This record gives sequence, C-alpha cells and structure tokens, in this order.
Amino acid sequence: MRLAIAVSGEEVARHFGHCDFFQVFNIENKKVISEEKIINPPHQKGLLPNFLKENNINAVITGNLGSLAVTNLENLGIIPIRGVKGKISKVIKAFIDESLVSTDEICEEHEHHNH
Repeated sequence: MRLAIAVSGEEVARHFGHCDFFQVFNIENKKVISEEKIINPPHQKGLLPNFLKENNINAVITGNLGSLAVTNLENLGIIPIRGVKGKISKVIKAFIDESLVSTDEICEEHEHHNH
C-alpha cells in the first residue's frame, strides 16, 4: 500500500489542497518499508486526485477536504481519510495500528479556493 499524508510543517495539513508536500509511505505487512516526499503542485481545482493516482497512491490522510475532492479520490480508488490532526510520526503509527479514525468531515470553507 502507498499512503500519502498531506503535510504542513511536521503535522498533517489543515487543508488538502494547500499542503507543503505529501509524505508517502510504502507499507507492507503493517510496516513502513520506505518513504518519500512528493512536492504538492500549484493548487488547481480537481488536480490533486489525478496527481495522487499518477503517483500510485492508495489512501490519503489529510485535515480538511472538500466534497469534490472526496468524490474524485473515491472515483479513482483512493481512500480519503480526513479530519486528522497531529504530528506525522504519531499519525502513521495510528494508521498502522488501525486506530486512526476518519471524521468524514467535509470542508465547507471556500475563502482559500482561489489562491
């Protein structure tokens, strides 16, 4: 499995489309076997789901995520895990331990969409 976490600083990004980068973890048998950083391309509505698919991502962890992004990710077979906060090291551990919970919250804030 290839898991991407939207990152700002050392924590899960508050908003999917405006993260600094995606930390990608290759996971097998509940262990991280490798990881890499993928720089987030400039924000464009609808771009990131296809970008993640092109990078063979199976699931993405983020803070806020809009309904269009959720639909697009799911249509591409990528599992969106949203409403997550915290340090990346703790989040990846919770994911592997199967204790990480998606809030299924949808981002309704639109003041950032034209940046």
